Amino acid sequence: MEKRKSAKVYKRILITLMIGLILIICFFFITSAITKYTGFFVGDSIKNDFEECLKEQDINLFINSNIPSESLNKIELKDYLKDVKIMNCFRDNKVCSEKGIDSFPTWMINHNLIKKDISISDLSEISGCKLIK
Repeated sequence: MEKRKSAKVYKRILITLMIGLILIICFFFITSAITKYTGFFVGDSIKNDFEECLKEQDINLFINSNIPSESLNKIELKDYLKDVKIMNCFRDNKVCSEKGIDSFPTWMINHNLIKKDISISDLSEISGCKLIK
């Protein structure tokens, strides 16, 4: 009698695991099909929401370089620079002098001056744009 009960329990566990595995496989194929059809990956919307929020912010980056592309490649947030206003103090020092910017890179985010390179979490905190990790 005891053997039958344990056999039934193991059978139920095995069936449950098989159903779970089948559901996971189905989920994979459905999301894969959606990705192929739409061109969007499930995680893309999180990054897009963050980038959309950044577009609405007043973000400036001040650099001082004869070769701006080299300086920009060293910036930790180089992937998020497309909507950032970049000022090169090497070429036009008037704005930098007026704002008292003397170290580079310097970020101005919503009128907050940060005289160092910043990380993605710093950008999220200072701008108010939520980045879901």
